[in-house]
Amino acid sequence: MNRNVGLTELIRETLPEWAVPAFEYIALLGDELVVVGVLALVTGSDAYRRATRDYDRLVSNRAAFVLAVVLGGLALTLILKTAFGLPRPPSSLQAVPRSGEGFPSGHAMAATVLWGALAVWCVYSTLRRRLAGAALVIGLVAVSRLALGVHYLVDVLASIGFGIVYLLVAAWATDGEPKRAFAGTAVLGGLAVIATGGTDEGWIAFGSCVGGATGWWMSTRPRVRKRWPSAVQ
Repeated sequence: MNRNVGLTELIRETLPEWAVPAFEYIALLGDELVVVGVLALVTGSDAYRRATRDYDRLVSNRAAFVLAVVLGGLALTLILKTAFGLPRPPSSLQAVPRSGEGFPSGHAMAATVLWGALAVWCVYSTLRRRLAGAALVIGLVAVSRLALGVHYLVDVLASIGFGIVYLLVAAWATDGEPKRAFAGTAVLGGLAVIATGGTDEGWIAFGSCVGGATGWWMSTRPRVRKRWPSAVQ
């Protein structure tokens, strides 16, 4: 499968080297560690807000649903990269050396799943503004992967498409229910272990998916819910 349409080469040839660090920072918006950090911030702020208002649940269904969907999306990204197993552009094109599979782009897909989920299920501002902001971030991450020479155009476009389809399927199949979303996430985590042949990445994906599902399930238990208001007074 030839994914090279010449755009990565064109960008690498015309891009000044001083711009490379800027694109490295932009790419962090789709980095897995940053994605997990944003999830922790979203979940933590939601729990704090609910604590100060004396809710009887640690995390809202909306925040729990986003957590489940994004964790599942990260696992799906790993599954797809392993299944396709297509290489990255040659090292001569890469501004920053990267190894591993090149299709789809993990950064572009993670950015699509995270910022797309926040845009759709967040409650701040208007939906149009949230979608515009998410599209801008996703587009910047996609361009950054081309500018760094670690992906082809086909890689990032397919990644965005995969991410959008995944979000649509998740919304349709779960109807916004965290229980269904976490069940699907746990399945994707298990598939990640199988697809990768039990590599460290696969087990990390599995642990994150099952850990998130277990944490949410424990937070909904009557005993925990009963203690929650008194614990935050």
